[in-house]
Amino acid sequence: MLYWEDIPLFQAVVSPASYTLTADNIKGFATEWDPFPPHVDEAAAASSPVGSLFAAGVHLLSITIRLSHSILSEDTSSIASRGWEKLRFHRPGVVGDELRVRVVHVERRRSHRPERGILITRFELFNQKGDTLVSFDSQVVMLRRTALDAA
Repeated sequence: MLYWEDIPLFQAVVSPASYTLTADNIKGFATEWDPFPPHVDEAAAASSPVGSLFAAGVHLLSITIRLSHSILSEDTSSIASRGWEKLRFHRPGVVGDELRVRVVHVERRRSHRPERGILITRFELFNQKGDTLVSFDSQVVMLRRTALDAA
């Protein structure tokens, strides 16, 4: 079991799994969750500033989270997410993009509860060219080993 103090900082890990955007999966997701015309209609997409079908931002976020789960890790003492900060959509995800995620733990913060700490983790979704499509920082509440040892 990994506790708050055990998590190494600044060691980027890339997902072994990838996800390839296709017209079918872009339109399928968007039809149900974000039916903005350039996500579901190739003619509308062709006349958009992007110029081709592109994935909804929420689709890219879902892919980011799914790919992050392909990164092997030990069980952790994570309790709950406190939310995301610095969410940015840098560029569109288009048909043919092969996506992977890079995860790096960037900061540990103490909590007002001594048995807990907050881990800040940066997520970056990128394509086969190395272009970042989405990035955000996630805050997760974890148990602290030192508090458990003192009990």
